[in-house]
Amino acid sequence: MILFISVMYYGQDSLKITNCGKQLKSFYLGMDVLHKWQAGQHINWQTGEPDDPDAVSGIRTHCSAFVAAACERRGIYLLRPPEHRQELLANAQVRWLNSDQAKDFGWHPITKNILSEAQRMSDEGYIVVVCAQNPDPHKPGHIALVMPAALSSSQLQQNGPLLIQSSTKNSVDALFRNAFHRHIADWNFATDEVFFYYNDKLSCSADNK
Repeated sequence: MILFISVMYYGQDSLKITNCGKQLKSFYLGMDVLHKWQAGQHINWQTGEPDDPDAVSGIRTHCSAFVAAACERRGIYLLRPPEHRQELLANAQVRWLNSDQAKDFGWHPITKNILSEAQRMSDEGYIVVVCAQNPDPHKPGHIALVMPAALSSSQLQQNGPLLIQSSTKNSVDALFRNAFHRHIADWNFATDEVFFYYNDKLSCSADNK
């Protein structure tokens, strides 16, 4: 899917963040991912705090644990411990998101105007995840959350949505293009290799939209 198709329908104006989107952004920032879910530490997946200073496994990166914890705090189910261990959880989450069970929990793929639609839905307060499965089942994939941001169509075309993620270096303003570069062989077909899903539960009152 050619990426300029994803943004051409939105013109040159920046997307707008609704009050629900602003609340979601504040919620994400409140999780303090810049100091928790740190690579190189064994962590409690729900809090992101170190819980085993002597651990030698399960200490690499914690993208999937962070996303699962964010969803749990918003009352949304995403595959997580104890249903799946923390190791290689992102790969399993990608498979799960493509299942009928995920649909039952309110998850839906974004399939049209993907980059702009993912950013727009996050700006409206919906949880949107972006994920990639590693073709090697013994190596980790990656998953992150789309952060509400008033991006222009040109910004989306060049770099995709803004993300908040746990990774080798945690970030609250990672560019999709950079965050998933290991999983994108050709930027013009990025959304054929990396997938976006949103949850239809909007945890924001209608009065605050």
